[in-house]
Amino acid sequence: MFFDDLTAEEIARVESIGVVRRYQKGDFVIDEGVPGTSFFLVLSGSLEVRKNLGSGKHKKLVDLTSCDLIGEVCFLGVIFRSASVVAQSNASLLEFERDAFEELVKNEPVIGLKVYRGMARELAQRLARSDDEIKDTVLWALNEAGRGPISSDGPRSKPRLLLASLQAFDPAI
Repeated sequence: MFFDDLTAEEIARVESIGVVRRYQKGDFVIDEGVPGTSFFLVLSGSLEVRKNLGSGKHKKLVDLTSCDLIGEVCFLGVIFRSASVVAQSNASLLEFERDAFEELVKNEPVIGLKVYRGMARELAQRLARSDDEIKDTVLWALNEAGRGPISSDGPRSKPRLLLASLQAFDPAI
């Protein structure tokens, strides 16, 4: 988890600079394409991260629940939000603004190191999962085109990433 390296006292210190935000089912917590400088820790409820596909359609990327992070990419310096986040139930989140967090890090650098390390670990795990999905998608496409290696365990089914993308455009797939 994100706070695994922190002591109880350090967690309390980090929590003290956060602001609790409450959302109702259906509320957008984050809008894709909007500038941002904060990240959120989910305290309760469930959220859906989704990517806009245009023409009023979107692709669900992942469901999140308590102790999950959102918005950390903008917090780390990317200007625009890369996806939307929608509350799937009533939800409470703890929001951390970059300026307040940088002030904390300036005064307590060990806490900052631990938080950034936890954030890096979360991002690395997400990247590894994405790499596996991309690999599966490419292998499936190559096999379908008759140009790629066929696994020894028989023909591959459509990978989840590709299947979900195709279904966003045509639910009959």
